[in-house]
Amino acid sequence: MNDLSEATTRATAWNRVRYNLIAPVYDALVERASRAARRRSIERLALRPGERVLVVGCGTGLDFPFLPVDVRVTAGDISPAMVRRAQARADALALDADVRVLDAHRLDLPDASFDAVVLHLVLAVVPDPVAAIAEVRSVLALGGRVAILDKFVADDERPSLVRRAANVVARVVATDLTRRLGPLLDVAGLVAVLDEPAGPGGLFRIVLARPA
Repeated sequence: MNDLSEATTRATAWNRVRYNLIAPVYDALVERASRAARRRSIERLALRPGERVLVVGCGTGLDFPFLPVDVRVTAGDISPAMVRRAQARADALALDADVRVLDAHRLDLPDASFDAVVLHLVLAVVPDPVAAIAEVRSVLALGGRVAILDKFVADDERPSLVRRAANVVARVVATDLTRRLGPLLDVAGLVAVLDEPAGPGGLFRIVLARPA
């Protein structure tokens, strides 16, 4: 289990509050804009019947429609209000899913227990992305893979002035626009085997990662 700083603990508590508040309108804000990218990202996992899949930061379950019904799903979110909506969506889809409250920094799940992890719109949101990606690596089984969808700055680029200015507001509201994925993968011992742009203007990236 990761030892989290007081600042991370406070920020996580704030995330729980704000996502509880926006849960009723989350789908209206996010679903249409992220639908195609979510589908494509999950397709890259090439899930097989019976595989164990973990969805970290599942929100209201917007990834669920793109998961095969013949996989075993565990999903979690920091917000209880989001979890209730996600469980209802799983039930409506007849998806075999155990949906629970989970902190991405401390998954409290057995090591090497999942064949695939879905990590959509998480690493740019959580207060400590290093801790979150380390947790993902620890629960990944031999031969496992991770589908990552988020907004990242290219590893060899400095965020533009416009992006840095927008980030001042974005970090308060929802997300960090200036994070780089490469260093996070390096720390976790993961390597990207696929990396492609997604979303309007290529703001997002879809990355398929495997243990190095």
